[in-house]
This record gives sequence, C-alpha cells and structure tokens, in this order.
Amino acid sequence: MKNLLLILVTFFMFAACNIREKAADAATKGVEQLIESKTGTEVDLPNTDAMENNAGFVTYQSERKTYLTGNEKFQATALFQKDKDGLAIALQLVGEDGKSFLATIHHIPENFSLPLKAKFGVSNQYDGANPVATIMFMDINENGVQSTEMPFDGEMKITQLTESQITFEIDAKGSDATDASSPSNWKKITGNGKLVQPIIVSQGIDKNNVLK
Repeated sequence: MKNLLLILVTFFMFAACNIREKAADAATKGVEQLIESKTGTEVDLPNTDAMENNAGFVTYQSERKTYLTGNEKFQATALFQKDKDGLAIALQLVGEDGKSFLATIHHIPENFSLPLKAKFGVSNQYDGANPVATIMFMDINENGVQSTEMPFDGEMKITQLTESQITFEIDAKGSDATDASSPSNWKKITGNGKLVQPIIVSQGIDKNNVLK
C-alpha cells in the first residue's frame, strides 16, 4: 500500500506539469501498468481531460458545528476492495488546506443494488445483515489536528456509482469520541457528497462489477 501511495503521489506531481496531452495520456497508461505489475491492484487513472475535471465536494455538519460547506474542492478517489470479508468501498477526498474526508462501507454483498445502504455503529462491527459505514473527517492546521464529531448511529447510502460520478448521503447521530458510550449526548449529523471523474483503484475485483 505504501508503494501504491508513493506511485500515485509521483503521478499527480507529474500530471500537474504543463506537458502535451498525448504525452500525459501515455504517462497515465504507464503508471497504471506499473502499479498493477508491482501491486496486483487495478488502477484506473483519468486521462488528461478527465483529470482536469476530477473533483469532490462534501457537506458535513452536526447540530453543533458545520465542518464542510460543500464549497471546498477536493481531489476525489474511489477504492474498491474484495477480500474474505466481502466487498468494501472507500470514498476519499483530500484538500489542499489540510482537510480530508473518508467514507467507507464494508461487508457489502457482491450483488448489491442502489441505493446502497449501510449502518453506523459505535463498535463498527458487522451484524451479519447490514453493511457497515464509517466516516472520518480530519482538519489539520497550525493548531494541530482538530477533533470532530463522528456518527455512531444512523445510515449512509451511496445513491450513484458510475465511472463519472459517485454520490452519497449521511443521516446519523453522533458526538465526539469521548461521548461514544453516551447516546443521550449524541446530536444529529448530516451530510452529502459528490465525486466527479474520480480516480478509481480496485483490488480483488473488477471495477465494472462494482460500478452501476
């Protein structure tokens, strides 16, 4: 995984240079093949035109505070992985100002349909029936890492899952980690997000068996 991240970072630095489109698209194919040969992970990096449109937008708020307004533009990546625990989908958005957002759903049946619904829980344990959702928002600034509220109950659902756009919604209750065991202190947490022309990374499953 470290090698994969290093290769991806190198690609983004290279793609940001002002080079001709044909050279950039050839480099994209080369990076995809390099990652796949070294890691066994299928990677679908956008071509030059799509890369210019790669973006993610998220709103995320509780009754106490608004963390993301939907105006910030993030780099968007979707990760699909299949292992002994089933299928997992991770939606990662990374900003230039120290903010990052990660939404994951795991224990997804391979024959799922949309909307894909998943449950939040304090322990994040699979109950044998419902896919499990987790949210992580990180804000790093000159004061360090800022703590944020997390969902402990409720639902996340993916409503669109195509190569060009992925959308999701959050309707939950939660709090700071210190109040995880005190449901009476939980407050409403809501949000929604959109990934446009996301980078797609898949491991253990063909991306076309996940996209709808």
